[in-house]
Amino acid sequence: MKITAVIAEYNPFHNGHLKQLRLAKRETEADIFAVVMSGSFTQHGDICVCDRSTRAQWAMQAGADLVLELPTIYSLSHAQRFAEGALKTLSMLGEYTLSFGTEADELHNLSMAAEFMQSETKDMSGLLKGYLGQGYSVAKSRTMALGSIRPDIANMLTSPNNILAVEYIKASHKYGGNVHLHSVERKPDDGKKYLSSTKIRELMRGGNDITPYVPQYVTIDRPVSTDKYGTIATYAMKAMTAAQLADIYNVGEGLENRISQADFNDMRGFLELTSKRYTRSTIKRIAACVTLGLDKRLAELAATEKPYCTLLAVKPSKKKFILPLLAEADGYFFYKHSDCGTDCPVRPLVDLDEKANKIQKLCL
Repeated sequence: MKITAVIAEYNPFHNGHLKQLRLAKRETEADIFAVVMSGSFTQHGDICVCDRSTRAQWAMQAGADLVLELPTIYSLSHAQRFAEGALKTLSMLGEYTLSFGTEADELHNLSMAAEFMQSETKDMSGLLKGYLGQGYSVAKSRTMALGSIRPDIANMLTSPNNILAVEYIKASHKYGGNVHLHSVERKPDDGKKYLSSTKIRELMRGGNDITPYVPQYVTIDRPVSTDKYGTIATYAMKAMTAAQLADIYNVGEGLENRISQADFNDMRGFLELTSKRYTRSTIKRIAACVTLGLDKRLAELAATEKPYCTLLAVKPSKKKFILPLLAEADGYFFYKHSDCGTDCPVRPLVDLDEKANKIQKLCL
């Protein structure tokens, strides 16, 4: 039984996602196509435009056989931890092929980039420390250091898709022969049929028609209100002391003091804390972590505990193959969130997923 999996957000699901799903399913000859999907928040720190159940159903209508929720702790992590967490969750499937999008047909080159980054040289380490000392973020510093030593590799890491692809490849090495790799090349957008999720959300905010860019079953009657979410997040950040902020996941290097001393009254003002060190996505992830009360203790729990996954959707005809596989895996599998008992070691993480879902629905 061949299993192919993708890591997704579907915020919202669009024609490009549909194309990737179909190509991956066909080219890998998958018997079961699985999606592990962010639940209520994305890796860029945004609250999802629709709830997790709706987005899971879009994936099912596109041809997926299984949709699992990516734990919130991983959704709100930087690229490396996002990738590591997603593959940790997918490890419950056993052996599978991981398919992901890249900017060109360059899986071999990206694999070489991943190997080079994992075998970091002394020169690379020295340059990395230098750029960090100048106030650049870890990701930017690494890219700049790479550019000084291997500009060919650095040039490949200028797009978010390739950055994540390299992190997926790096994370897959931990699982040896259980994870096979497959890439789908992203073709340039023609502006008539394909637009990114970011551009589609911009159209939505402007009240424009998105139907040319999404499958007909993708309808969004009640999109999330970013203004509502901004109010909730701003209050959460204003209500915390610097000492409390210091315990929040993704907060470090004295940023808690900058946040507590900053004069902001909405999310737009908070985003002005963006700097060379802290990108816009990092700042948004911090806002989400504060809103959820996602602290470093929860991050440590996720890092040390076995994987867990929660079912969002499954094709009835595939249940007899998929569910026993997950139930017998070395981790925790829940048909629904309420199946997680109060004494289960990962219960605090499942509670976090549920809190994120409640806040997302509150902002519709």
